[in-house]
Amino acid sequence: MPDEVHTGHRERMRQRFERDSDMNGFAPHEALELLLTYAIPRKDTNPIAHRLIERFGSLHAVLEAPADELTAVPEIGQRAAQLITMLLPMFRLYENDRLKARVRLDSYRLVRDYCAALYHGVTVEKFYLLSLDSRLQLIDARVIAEGTLDEVPVYPREIVATLLRLNASGAVISHNHPGQTSAPSEADIALTRRLRRVLDDLGIPLHDHVIVGTDGTYSFAQAKTGLAPQ
Repeated sequence: MPDEVHTGHRERMRQRFERDSDMNGFAPHEALELLLTYAIPRKDTNPIAHRLIERFGSLHAVLEAPADELTAVPEIGQRAAQLITMLLPMFRLYENDRLKARVRLDSYRLVRDYCAALYHGVTVEKFYLLSLDSRLQLIDARVIAEGTLDEVPVYPREIVATLLRLNASGAVISHNHPGQTSAPSEADIALTRRLRRVLDDLGIPLHDHVIVGTDGTYSFAQAKTGLAPQ
């Protein structure tokens, strides 16, 4: 396809997006095709987008793929791979920033929504600590530990040190189950009870432990699992 034909097609795709900015009328490969026009000059990105979908099976799998696997697809260079892998971290930053600007985390729903947003596109297990003030306003959210696909080491002393350093009045902990349901394991329950006891001794309530899985979220506080006095 000559360059002027490429240019005309790209412009039509961009005009289509201006008319349909929600992309409701875009097929997954068309959304990828439009995205790739910003990283791959002077080429027809339609067949490249099709190859990506065929290679990874879906749009969400393309966005979750590591850069080295993306560059294995013909005509996907470092720049295009970087653009694709940038999207989910950018979306996580957007969600976290949007949710942090809300009212304090004073409901199960707000806590679950905030925790769920932390794990968009995350494929390894991570453990987050949310530090709260006395009005349940979020002070800080940070990764305390990160592990393999199905295991993450958690050290209570680091949680305690972080909460004390931030002068927090309360805490929420959260971790994910990549590729699994949010149902807690016996180890999850035991850890929750242990941390509750440790934090109770410091006068810092553990308000909830939220697990994020393929089926949504599990709230220990709502289920009254591991957070009730023993």
